[in-house]
Parts: sequence; structure tokens; C-alpha cells
Amino acid sequence: MKTSCQVAKAGVTRRGFLGLAAASAVIAGSGIAGCSPAKPSKTDADAEQAQTALEIDESEIKETKEADVVVVGLGVSGVAAMRSAAEAGAHVIAVEKTSIANCRSSMFAAFNCDTARKLGIPDTDPTEIGNELMTQMAHRADYRVINTWLKHCGEAFEWYTGAYKDLLLLGPEDAFPENPDQIYLYAESVGGSTYRPGIDHEHLFAACCCVGGGDETHRPILEANIEKALETGNAETVFDSPAVKLETKDGKVSAVVCKNLQDGTYTRYAASKGVILASGDYSYNDEMLQKYAPWVYAHKDNYLFSHEAMDCKGNHASTGDGQNLGISVGGHLDIAPHAIMAHIFQFGIENFIELNERGERFCNEDLSMTNIAKVILNQPGSKVFQIIDAKANDYYPIDEMLPMMRGSDGETYSAEADTLEELAAKLRFDNDAASTFVASIERCNELCEKGHDDDFGKAAEKMHPIIEPPFKAVTYDTLKHTSVEDVSCMRLLVTMGGLVTDTNARVLDDDLNPIQGLYAVGNVQGGRFVDDYPFSLSGASHAAALTYGYLAGEHIVNGETAE
Repeated sequence: MKTSCQVAKAGVTRRGFLGLAAASAVIAGSGIAGCSPAKPSKTDADAEQAQTALEIDESEIKETKEADVVVVGLGVSGVAAMRSAAEAGAHVIAVEKTSIANCRSSMFAAFNCDTARKLGIPDTDPTEIGNELMTQMAHRADYRVINTWLKHCGEAFEWYTGAYKDLLLLGPEDAFPENPDQIYLYAESVGGSTYRPGIDHEHLFAACCCVGGGDETHRPILEANIEKALETGNAETVFDSPAVKLETKDGKVSAVVCKNLQDGTYTRYAASKGVILASGDYSYNDEMLQKYAPWVYAHKDNYLFSHEAMDCKGNHASTGDGQNLGISVGGHLDIAPHAIMAHIFQFGIENFIELNERGERFCNEDLSMTNIAKVILNQPGSKVFQIIDAKANDYYPIDEMLPMMRGSDGETYSAEADTLEELAAKLRFDNDAASTFVASIERCNELCEKGHDDDFGKAAEKMHPIIEPPFKAVTYDTLKHTSVEDVSCMRLLVTMGGLVTDTNARVLDDDLNPIQGLYAVGNVQGGRFVDDYPFSLSGASHAAALTYGYLAGEHIVNGETAE
């Protein structure tokens, strides 16, 4: 796939890319006054999960290693936690289920720091973003948890990227480096919020920093942070070692038992200060999907599960290990439904109309990749069609976007014809659906002429009639899974439900008290994204993971609460 930087080289600027690509409580009792707020408690699903805690005979544990802090998992959040704790003076052992540290994306929400300003991202009020995120998540998330990472994401990002030497920062007008090995930072879009009331259907914030160069992930920076941690002399890493059990002593989490995949033995890692769970999501745990994300489980065939982290035995690594470990010692997960991150990229979506397999228009097309994905799942069949006419180039840079605009059938256009009737036939609509197909486009044309979208409320300036041949269609089929790199597939990246924590990432029990010695960061941490993952802030997931790893590593050592 092409990144936004490659699109910019093709003629679409970074400044304009975001616009192109875009982007239950019941009151108990009869009286309200004087009622105590209900506290989250372990759900039946959580309780059932807790019963699966592994029993290991002491004779199976070949050795015990001592540390101040044990970090479980070496993704973005785990690496940040390891380095932060090591730099705070703790002896840290980081254990990882797979054979390497894991990362894949290059996008981080970061603002209110010098690095972001140099990239062209203006300062932003964290509370403005936090309130929008809460609104999109039906206020089921924890605003305090969200606001903490929003306030510290710039600080954490500068600390994290500062580990990499010779990192190039590109301002809005700077050219991209010709050397493919040069690692650089750029802003996905600049200019602050892109929301225009009455015009834009969704509120987007331009506050995403991207890493360019290398393999289109930020692995060079991740590995530089590992090196920074190791250079302190306080950190060590252990791979091929999934954590299988937490141990407690005097009410505090005191150790992690890991299985050594190479020989099948077990090692106990004693942690005098505590354990930070950073082991990722549960997208490859069918039992957890069914319990906590039932709509995903119900539509499994429509998703391409794109997290490819595997252990040395060829098993998927994203199986909810950290979530289950936390439950086993008294923690509880966000109440279902949990959030997931799932996208489908449709080029220029806000500019074109979209029809389902019955030929019906079914939404305001001015939706983010996340939200259009949800709407598509509610349509009959598995396919949706974008319809384009010869005038499309007048309002959308199709020529520049051609490399990205193929459908999931692998083709740029799935059909082309001189009449709408012929186009419907080539798309294999039957008689009734073909008639509806033509009527839907004609209805859209009437609304364009009227200047008001009576059916779905799309802004007039984004309504364009389909009148001049040749007419073309791009087909997106959620049952066609070409590759994890093809963003035009319905890709499920990660699940995001985790253990309920406080703003220091300490795991809370049913009474909302911290479980001593236990922290959760990354996709093991709850409260950040609940119900669904909002697309208002690109790079939010990485930002939250990085920031809480950074903060938790400091807090577990010194107990200093971030202000």
C-alpha cells in the first residue's frame, strides 16, 4: 500500500491528504437522590475467564530470576515501559511471547510539543479532543484515563523518538528525502481541527505524527528505544516466553511465571516493585471475541485479521494473555461490548455515492474508514459499489489517487459503461436490483440539483451528480481478503478492550482499588477506547499505548503521579 507520503509525491499534499483519505446505565431502585453510583464489577464472562488460571507444579519451574519490575510484552507500550522504568533506576526484565519485539504502524497522535510544532501541528486543547472522543464512544470510556494520555502524548512522543539518532523532521513544505533508508517524521495533516460545522459529518483533529522511511513501520525507532533501555545496564529482554501465571504475596502481585517455548520449562520472574502487563490484544481468541466483541465474532468471515505476530511454534500471539492474567488476580475488563479497530479504505469516499447489492444508497458517504466499515457490515450480501462519472476529476484528484483506489477485487474499476443500465448489468445486478440501482442514482442526482441531501444529510458541497459517461464502479467485497497490506479489505487490526485501571495505569479490583504491584498498558489497558474506536484522532491508539507505557514505567518505580 502507499502511505500518505507517497501520495504526496504523486501530487496530493500532506496538508490535503486527510481530507482525501478520510478519513447505558440503568438507575437502580426507586429513588435517584442519595443513590450510590454503581461500581463496575467482574462480569459473568470475566468470572468464567478467571477460572482458567493455569496451575503449575513447583517442580516444573526450573529457576527463579529476581527483578524490580517485570514487563510482559514488547510492543510499543511494553518497550516504553521497560525503558522508562530502567531509566528511573529499576532492574527490569521484559518477557515477550514471540521471537522479536512487535510493531507495525507508523502513526502517533502527538501535539503540544516542539517536535509536533516543527512538523506543522499547532497546539491543541486536550480537553477539546477528549470531549469529542467521549461523545463518539457514548461516554463509556474513562475521561480521566483519556485526558491523562492526551496531556502527556507530546512529551512521551518526543522522549520516544529522541532515542533514534539522525531523525529528520519535515515541516509542511519540506520535500521528502530521496534516500529510502532515511527515517523521518512528518505530519499526516496540518492546520488543527478539520471540522467545519454544517459541512463535515465527522470531527477530525489534525494532530498525527507519522514515521517515514524504512519498512513503513516505526521499527527503527522501537529498536532504538530497546537499545536505550539496555544501555542503562538495568534492563534485559527474554523472548519466546509467554507469561502464563501471576503470583501474589501478601495481597501484592509479586511474580510472573513464563513458559519457555524452546524447551517447555517454566521460569519465575520475581518482581519486587510489580508487573506491567503489555501483551496486546485478543483478536485470535475466539472465546473472548464471542464474549466481549460479539458483533465481530458474528461477522468473522467479513474481516481480514491483520495482526500477524506469531510465536516460534507458529501460533498467533494475540490471544488475550494479559487480560486473563489480570482477571485471575482480581482485575476486571471493560464491560462489553469492547472496542475494536477495523478499517476499510475507500478512496475519496465523501465525494461519491455508494450503493449496496440491492442497488440502494445506504449512508451519508462522508464517513471515516472506521465508521463506513460498520455500516457496510449491516448491508445485504458482502459487496458495496462506489459510482463515478467522467466529471469526477473536476472535484477529486483521481489521477493522483489511482495507485490507492483499487477495490478489494484487485482492480481499479470493476465495471465501466456508457449507460447506467449497462453498468448495472456488468455489475451483475438482477432485474429488480438493476432498476433500484438506476433509480438510486437518479434520486441522488435530483438531490444534487436541489442542493440538499434529504435522505442522508450529506453536505451540498460534497454531493456530485452522476450524469456524464463513461460511468465507472469500484467494488469492495468484504469476503475477498487479498493481503494485510491491502487497506481496501475489511481489516481488523486489534481488539481494544482491557483491564480497568486508574490514571497511573494501575489495575483496579471490583471496588475500584488498585491491585498492588499490577499495571496494564497498551491494548491490555481498558478505559481508553470503549464501545468503538473513534477515528477523530489518527494515531490515538499508538499515542495511548506509548504514553501509558512511559508513565507506568516511571510510576511503578517512583510512585510519581503525572499532573
